[in-house]
Amino acid sequence: MRAAIPFLALLLPAAAPAATTADLAELFAADRGFAAAAQDRPLPAALAAMFADHVVMIAGGVPTHVRGKAAAEAKLAAGGADAQGEWAPAGGGISADGSHGYTYGRLTVRVPGRPVAIQKYLSWWEKGPDGWRVAAFVRRAGAAGPIAAAPPVIGLARHTDDAAGTLRAAEQAFSDRAQRIGLRAAFAEFGRAESINIGAAPGIAIGADAIAAGVAGPDPTSPVSWRADEVRAAPSGDLGISIGHIRFNGPPPAGAPAAIPFFTIWVRPEAADPWRYVAE
Repeated sequence: MRAAIPFLALLLPAAAPAATTADLAELFAADRGFAAAAQDRPLPAALAAMFADHVVMIAGGVPTHVRGKAAAEAKLAAGGADAQGEWAPAGGGISADGSHGYTYGRLTVRVPGRPVAIQKYLSWWEKGPDGWRVAAFVRRAGAAGPIAAAPPVIGLARHTDDAAGTLRAAEQAFSDRAQRIGLRAAFAEFGRAESINIGAAPGIAIGADAIAAGVAGPDPTSPVSWRADEVRAAPSGDLGISIGHIRFNGPPPAGAPAAIPFFTIWVRPEAADPWRYVAE
């Protein structure tokens, strides 16, 4: 029986190697490569060049997601067809199988006749036959100065369950929990030390506690609830994205839209880890 073990080992599939810092460096290089090419073209076309055909973009003043490369480029052009831009990733992460990842950093936008706009961006990437392409993108207002980066996220475990289903359930549990204990406490509970948020603060909030501290409202209830309309997960099941809308539990404040589009990137890098948000 002992002699048969080496033979049986040849018949079993070898464990697939996990992603490494080199794989993450390749993703960062792709982001920087598109940024370098942006010097020779208007910003709307430069960003569209790195978008996947099925990209989902969040844009200011739009109460739902902008879907598709053509629609995203048109929306960007409406804000300044002759805009020029430059950007660079500050941090990010990659799935265990090296097929999905995310980057975030600073984006500087220059439109003739307007003040220079300092922004932050978050990109969700998918790797296909043509290399890395952005499948979800959002920009937020930022400020000058260095951008702090969280520790990189590199998946180590390959999950065999229904990753999309469990991710959808985690997003719903996040919203449900906020109704019971409040937004601030829920953000602290459902994040990780390496979670980042590019929201309202001038910089980037790093860590669940810092993110929670920036959430308005100490009440033990939530003024909003949300759900995932769509989820996507890497085949390795350790990195995924939820795409949906936030809605007020009561009448929206004056001037606020009835629904606010969002996407959130989630991770569970180790085999026993639950889904936790890592970037939004």
